[in-house]
Amino acid sequence: MKIKLKSRVGRWLMGLNCISICIIDDESIYFNNDLIALAKINGFKNIERYHQVNKTLMQQLQENARDIIILDVQGVTTPDVAKDGLHLASSLARTTNTYIAITSAHKFHLTNRITEVDYVIEDRLLTAVDFLNELTNIVENYLEKKSNFYKNIVFKIGFSLTKQNL
Repeated sequence: MKIKLKSRVGRWLMGLNCISICIIDDESIYFNNDLIALAKINGFKNIERYHQVNKTLMQQLQENARDIIILDVQGVTTPDVAKDGLHLASSLARTTNTYIAITSAHKFHLTNRITEVDYVIEDRLLTAVDFLNELTNIVENYLEKKSNFYKNIVFKIGFSLTKQNL
């Protein structure tokens, strides 16, 4: 009972000052609606999901930078925006303060010239538990590396209360 109350309070605090998470992956099976819904239930309220970045979305990502972007390296961008997800990550790293995590279904893509990213998801996420564990690791790393202490203090407190139950 005490753990459930603590978790509810934690999710409520996380909702007061949401971290914005944007997932961009061309494959619908990965980071699917069920996984995103589960993450939202567990306190990650502000998650967007896109399959491809065009010029309009790129402009939005630069003008209204998300806190975290999870980005596949293949098939996620139109040729007029970037060559691939790695080039897109490099561009976003130069123009925003966004925390960038990359992933790929093919591990060799992750070893080719990985630069300017904050986190590498080495194994594709297949289960809900994998997804929540990886998302928890990404958020913890983001909070340590790039978050503004004052801006995210409420989220940090809520996250620390909630992550015990994730």
